[in-house]
Formats: sequence, C-alpha cells, structure tokens
Amino acid sequence: MTTESQRGPILVVHGGAGSLPCDEDRKAYLEGVQGALSAGVARLADSAAEAVCAAVQWLECETITNAGRGAALATDGSAILDAGFMDGITRRYGGVTGVRRCMTPVLLARRLSEDGDYGRFVGAPESDLLPELFGVDSCDPEALVTERARRIFSERQQRTEDRQDGPWLDTVGAVAVDAQGHLAAAVSTGGMSCKRSGRIGDSPVVGGGYWADNRTGACVTTGVGEVLMRQGTARRCVQLLADGLDPAEAAARSLGEVVDYEGDRRGTSGLILLTADGRVLLDHNTAEMSGGWMRLDGQAEISATWSR
Repeated sequence: MTTESQRGPILVVHGGAGSLPCDEDRKAYLEGVQGALSAGVARLADSAAEAVCAAVQWLECETITNAGRGAALATDGSAILDAGFMDGITRRYGGVTGVRRCMTPVLLARRLSEDGDYGRFVGAPESDLLPELFGVDSCDPEALVTERARRIFSERQQRTEDRQDGPWLDTVGAVAVDAQGHLAAAVSTGGMSCKRSGRIGDSPVVGGGYWADNRTGACVTTGVGEVLMRQGTARRCVQLLADGLDPAEAAARSLGEVVDYEGDRRGTSGLILLTADGRVLLDHNTAEMSGGWMRLDGQAEISATWSR
C-alpha cells in the first residue's frame, strides 16, 4: 500500500501482521480497521496525537484484534497488555507494559508521555496503578478475556510446535500527520500468545515498536518483538528516510535487516510508515497484514490484507 506525496492531514492504521484462517476473520479485521480510521479521523482536526490514540483505542475495544479486550492470553490464561505512544513535535514518548486492569492502555502511554522531561516507561506492578492516577477507566482483569481468546489459548497450549501459528494477527498501531504538520505514533498489543508473565515486546519500547519525528516521519511495527527491539526497527526506518531513501526502500531495508538477524525464521514482521510530506507505505514479510489510510475529506484506502 502506498500513496503519492500529498501534504495535508492523513491517518494510517494497521490491525497486525500474520495470517488468518478464513474470510470471516478477514471481514472482521476489515471492519475493525475501518472503524478505527473513522474514529481517528474524527479527531485528526484536533491533532495527530488525538487521532492515533482514538484509532488505537477503537481497536483495543474490538474483540477480534490482539489488543485490549480479546487480546492473546499469557501462560497463566490472563490478558497482559502493552502500549506505546510518541509525539513527533517534542519526541516525548510513553510506554506501559504488564497492564491487567485497563482495556485501553494506549491512553496510559499517552499520559506517561506528558509526565516527564523526555518520556517515561512503566512496567508491572506499577502499571496497574496508572488508570486511577491518570483518570483512565479501569476494569476487572476478567473483562479483558473473551471466549474466543480462551479457545485459541487452549488450542495453542496443546501444540508442540510454534504457538504463533493460527488465527491471529499481531500488534495494532497508527501514525498520523495533522494540518500543522505534526506527527504522532501509537501502538497496543496483548503480545505473543502463551507468553510468559513479565515478557516485554517491542510495543512499549521506544524505537523498537514506534517512532515519530516531525522532521522526517513516523513508523510503527508489528511482529516478533524481541527482534524488532534489537534492531530498533521503527526508529531505523525513519532514520533511513533522513538518510535519503524513499519510503519503499526504507521499509524494505528495515524489514530485510530483521530477517537477516532472525536466522531461519521468516515472515514475522511488518510496519506502516508515514513521511512528513504525507506519503504512506505499508510493508510486511508475513502472509498478510491488515490496514488502511484516510484523509479528512474521506478519501481512503482500506483492505483486510495485502499479500506479498
């Protein structure tokens, strides 16, 4: 997915990279992405920051995505959530991990970005104190767990091979540029299915899972967090733009470096990239990736998946 350079507000959303087993799931992801774009664009006139958080919050409340309510379950059968946010004006960021009592951790990440000179990262158990501290709605941990999530968790527990196979895409995210030329990025996830409690992926880690810089662009990633963190893939992709590469080249090189260091594992990552002048690129080395973009005038491109 690409767009031509066109200055002006635009929001880009993805619902994750991976594979889906049936057209029914693809339709559900398409509806989720479309809803997130509409929710985010409704706030895009306010700011890019408001737009990306509204879009990701929508996906956190969808039960089909691996974020918020309905997210993949950890080894103890609970939903343990991560999220990140970055403002391209100041490059302040917020990252939160180990969230068990909030359906919309992206809002916690946003508040954290405002609560320090540079940004903040907060992990469990302190993260569960944040909803009340920041005035964000909290919930009972069981409210995050759906019957669909329990079923998939049970199926994967019985497997002896890769537990990441099956009907789930990964991290959700959004990037945007507003009328003032300000960029922002936001991500949210339930992490790997059957992950160990305490595991931290790329979503709350600045540079690995998200990056925004008004001078150049914004990027969010999805995939195997341990590799994306090691490579600093989101920041790397934006830096390649600053080095003079076009968006397609920057994305291809960033994802290529992930594969180079992953050894024999293939097809595990994806990203969305937005340049400061409004060009959009979605790229992935997985079987599928859901996403789309929308402008204030309603012009949009939305698809449940792009297959390479």
